[in-house]
Amino acid sequence: MSKKKKKKKKTALPVNQQATTRSGGTTTYYRKGRQCHCASKRPAGSTEERDRRRAKRSERQRLLTSVFTFVSRLVKILLRKLVGANSWVPFAKDTSMTASNLCHKVNATTCDEHGVVNFRTFVFSVGWLAVPLYTRVHRDGWTFTLEWRHHGILDETRDDDTLVVGYFYDCLPDAPRVLYLPTVTRAAGTVTFTLPDPEGPGREPLSPDTVVHVYPYLASPDTDEYTRSVYLRVPPGADDTLG
Repeated sequence: MSKKKKKKKKTALPVNQQATTRSGGTTTYYRKGRQCHCASKRPAGSTEERDRRRAKRSERQRLLTSVFTFVSRLVKILLRKLVGANSWVPFAKDTSMTASNLCHKVNATTCDEHGVVNFRTFVFSVGWLAVPLYTRVHRDGWTFTLEWRHHGILDETRDDDTLVVGYFYDCLPDAPRVLYLPTVTRAAGTVTFTLPDPEGPGREPLSPDTVVHVYPYLASPDTDEYTRSVYLRVPPGADDTLG
């Protein structure tokens, strides 16, 4: 006959065991029914003390915190939309920063606590490939035409680089959007595309008078090299010859 294994007795926790507490930089907790102590990993202070510290912040401190929080959220949205053609990842490898931290640092000064306020200096893409010379932009409703020509030395102007277009609707400065055009190459010299989503957060149609901020850039076929994005402000009915 096989011997029955003796069941280990479970150590009952004290009835009066208290929850983990922090006081004076020391954390008190319970392990296997015994009271233990260790140095707190975060500064001592109650929720009430934290709220009092926040209430004492100056208006400038509050604003900086709000802007930082907003830009962090914006960067998360942008990088999620850039999956597949994200220039920040390979570019950040040559720095001591992560892709998200680099994007945050570059774009933080373009925003306030509600959205992008300086669209001209916002950056969708960073990179070393030669930027084509954009020569014309035309808009008919939500349909846009861009024209460009080669610019730069041959090794930086590969014909098979493909086009990506980042954009903001002027009335939605907190909502970056991205349009991939993998069949449009640098060699084409022109593209006509229609924005697929001229609508607000509640899917309400946007006014056709809405200004659109457009940021075209090119990605290499293996998506490890990019041009920097170029800013184009496109009002309704635009038909402009560029430099």
